[in-house]
Amino acid sequence: MDGAADVEVERGERATVTGELLRAVWATYELDGEPPGVDASCTPGDLSIRDLGGSSNLNLLTERAGRPVVVRVYLPWVDATRLTDLQRIRGLLRDAGVPNPRVLPTADGQPWTSFYGRVVEMEEYVEHDADMDTWNRLNAGMPTLGRIHSVLAGVDAAPVTRCPGFANAVEATGAHAMTARGVARIRSWGDISADVARMCDEAEELAEIVAAAEAAAPPTHRQLVHGDFWDNNVLFRTGRVAAVIDLDFLGHRPRVDDLALSLFFADQTLLPADSERIPLLRGLVDHYDSGLDEPLTPEERAAVPAALARQQLWGFGHVTWLDEEPARSLVNVMVGEVRRTLPIARDLPGWRAAFAGVRL
Repeated sequence: MDGAADVEVERGERATVTGELLRAVWATYELDGEPPGVDASCTPGDLSIRDLGGSSNLNLLTERAGRPVVVRVYLPWVDATRLTDLQRIRGLLRDAGVPNPRVLPTADGQPWTSFYGRVVEMEEYVEHDADMDTWNRLNAGMPTLGRIHSVLAGVDAAPVTRCPGFANAVEATGAHAMTARGVARIRSWGDISADVARMCDEAEELAEIVAAAEAAAPPTHRQLVHGDFWDNNVLFRTGRVAAVIDLDFLGHRPRVDDLALSLFFADQTLLPADSERIPLLRGLVDHYDSGLDEPLTPEERAAVPAALARQQLWGFGHVTWLDEEPARSLVNVMVGEVRRTLPIARDLPGWRAAFAGVRL
């Protein structure tokens, strides 16, 4: 488990394309063309279907009534209650001006269907020419995250929606224990490298610093948040946000946690130089703040650096439940990430001072 829920949940594997699945989808949504026969190939490419990728859900690009559509098959842990909430929330966001694709009903007018215990939906395909993966597009996109948080403030949802079984998140109160479990598993392998052994020590230091800081000033402003506002979940067209997609990790958390996740991915992926690191990340905070109806409080701004450092720790939750081979692969990536994150924790006062006040 990664700490997103309080009970053990079977995550399951990403759905695979089979002839039976495609025939069911064709019949349910009355897609264009002919469905595969019983003995026909079920390779998407053979049927002019494109697998759009995604680490969790199966996303298939096809057509209905001559228009491109996306059929999404969810992981088994996502149930009808959560999907119903996600569709409702997407509608609220769209009505408030946050672009996201419309859900398209089945042939008999239902908002979703199911296939062997997996919920399935179909939505419009949004044409786009870029993802939110550069500093310019991050600066352009962060006000939209602020808008999302403003719209979702006060919106309620079912427990399974508020606390997803899996997410790129860890609560402040659970980060230290989660890190300890992940580190214990890594050390149990025995044959770890010197770099990995050092990473375990650094992670323990990181977790201790963050736990102490957040115990003294717990994060506030808990609400529903997007959960993964980054990269190909924010689509651009001609320099503007065209759609916000993928609410798979939506949950009820402090809004600065959601902000910190975007900062974390930007820092770890775009790797700004030390001299530019704080100014660039600080700029993202200010752009996010500009999209809020209720700006960040001084206390929230002060909480961002610890929340940013904590983002690294949810990876240790993944280490605890992954099979050993993928867990080891993840750990090899985390070596550099932890080393990059630890200086933030070691200088929380400096980062807090840098993030204080509004400068836009």
